[in-house]
Amino acid sequence: MSVFNIYNKEEHLRRALDLLSSSNKSEHVYACLELRFCIEAIVYQKLLHGIDELPNTIVETWQPNKALKMLVEFDRLTATDCSIEVNLSNSIEPPKDGWLLLGQQKLPPVRWLNKSYNKLGNFLHLVEPKKVGSSNSKSIKESVLEIAEQLEEYVKGNIVINFRGLSLSRCPLCEQDIAFSLQNLRNGDICKCSNYNCGALLKVTVNEQSQEINLSCDIFDIECQRCHSEIAIHESTIRKLETFKCSSCCAEYIPKGTYEFALIE
Repeated sequence: MSVFNIYNKEEHLRRALDLLSSSNKSEHVYACLELRFCIEAIVYQKLLHGIDELPNTIVETWQPNKALKMLVEFDRLTATDCSIEVNLSNSIEPPKDGWLLLGQQKLPPVRWLNKSYNKLGNFLHLVEPKKVGSSNSKSIKESVLEIAEQLEEYVKGNIVINFRGLSLSRCPLCEQDIAFSLQNLRNGDICKCSNYNCGALLKVTVNEQSQEINLSCDIFDIECQRCHSEIAIHESTIRKLETFKCSSCCAEYIPKGTYEFALIE
């Protein structure tokens, strides 16, 4: 079954616009829910189409703003707006005329998607007690109508471009799969784990012959001041100044960062 049938973005947008045209303010709240469904459908069409190529850290992410951000990070070309055109000319040089449009992929920018998705979500909750007395004359309809109008452009997308040339490697810390575009990756690059619960900084080693990618991270060994056992600390723990414990005696430690500055002559 087509991804366009499974996630019907046009239907969610149509229902949202119908609800916003109502004079009943309660229906405007449900319009926000339908608009969020529309955004999810746009992103999930992309995920479902490339599900065999994408890592679980992206496919299993239910928040479309985070999922799209991860897609853009490793392949910006296939995760943004683009058009597919063909030309029947036999000339060596690309012709100027005679191009036939096959279709367009329409994906919103990550920044807009994140802002709009969160804004719509704010209207799906009751007003917090501390904000009850604050004056807010702007209605829900006025606040989200612009988002609905902008989504009309993104639901026009009628093709989804699949990801190709991806390589999967496993994070040595959280053991989650991470996807990379071999065209954008170089030996010695430093990347960040796409798992938001990890976020470790990893060094990339590319085998040019096999095109395999290996990830590694620095680990520091220190001696426990209580039981003198060896403690292995990942670099990400030091960078984030997170607490860690000795696996033998459970003594707890916290890193300390010393920052200095110097004048450049």
